[in-house]
Amino acid sequence: MSKEYMATIAAVLLSMNLNAGPSDHGERHIQQEAHQHGLAEITLAVEGDNIELNLESPAANIVGFEHRASTPAQRRIIDEAKRTLESSKQLFSFIGARCELTESEIDVSAVLGTENDEHEEDAHGHHEQPDHADTDHETHSEETHSEVSANYRFHCEQGSRLAAIALNFFEFFPGIETLKAVWVTDSSQGSADLTAKSNTIYLRGSP
Repeated sequence: MSKEYMATIAAVLLSMNLNAGPSDHGERHIQQEAHQHGLAEITLAVEGDNIELNLESPAANIVGFEHRASTPAQRRIIDEAKRTLESSKQLFSFIGARCELTESEIDVSAVLGTENDEHEEDAHGHHEQPDHADTDHETHSEETHSEVSANYRFHCEQGSRLAAIALNFFEFFPGIETLKAVWVTDSSQGSADLTAKSNTIYLRGSP
């Protein structure tokens, strides 16, 4: 994917913010500053037969906590989430064209702790029990805001026929309530707030 296309996406995002009214812009700013749980963002660029998608989400939406993992149970949760993010065939449904994954990169490093973290928790008497591993510790939730990101690249046969892409993140990550999508193609650009009941990006107009 060319740098020009990614720059165009950035320009679209900037334009959306600049065109918003004072109250709307203020609301967007507050949401960004608050690191809003339940909200994730995805950008999509289509250039010829190639597609690039990038997901950015608060870690809480993906693994249920945002502090660095300190127990085996928490690390298992992260490993399972990473495997799901790597399963592009489950997460994306392409309508109108056949598209195959060519490259992906999943980044969960912000919450991926080490064995040393667990030993430190034991030494200070703060070892978290495995059956509570999916809940965020009060102190951590107040101090830590971690992100999980995922980048995907696809190549499509007859990409010009691609009409829409369904994003199935809601099914596997119920912590995501709204997915703010922005896209740029060879001939158009757009944005939408996707939900579990409306999870499809229509690249060539509504159905």
